[in-house]
Amino acid sequence: MTGRKAFVSLAAAILGVGSIVSVATATRPCSPRVCSDEIAAACAGESGHAFRVCKRHVLRNCRRTTCTCDGTGSACGSPSPAFLD
Repeated sequence: MTGRKAFVSLAAAILGVGSIVSVATATRPCSPRVCSDEIAAACAGESGHAFRVCKRHVLRNCRRTTCTCDGTGSACGSPSPAFLD
């Protein structure tokens, strides 16, 4: 009986962690896919390394400020100078 209780406890723990991880990854508000329009607008004319740097800054701006890429708030456009490094 002790083995069965240990198995049930382990299964419950794995299920709980799995559901937390799936919720966290399902609601990523600042992913490249969600922010594709903002990245295209902010990084127009850039290519190669310059495009990748611009894209990284737009995503960083989305994560660190109150702007959003899903249309619910102010759009994350070009990054502010404070986030350029």
